[in-house]
Amino acid sequence: MGEQKPESGWLAWEKQRDSLKNRWVIVVVAFWVTALIATVMFVVYEKLDFILTSIALGTMVLGVWLKSRYQQHLLKEPDNKA
Repeated sequence: MGEQKPESGWLAWEKQRDSLKNRWVIVVVAFWVTALIATVMFVVYEKLDFILTSIALGTMVLGVWLKSRYQQHLLKEPDNKA
């Protein structure tokens, strides 16, 4: 009754692709929001905020890593889509 069929190769690949893409988009948005806030803070106070700069750099590194994982995943696309 509670048994589920294992996902086919294509469905599992598609699910992971969507997950990677969503995480990458979230990190990119977080980077730009943090970078914008850090820029505004720099303009207002004429002093670089180390914490915001660190967060922006961290999200940039995370975004590059996720994008590379996403690209590698796209290269492993299964042949049959059925």
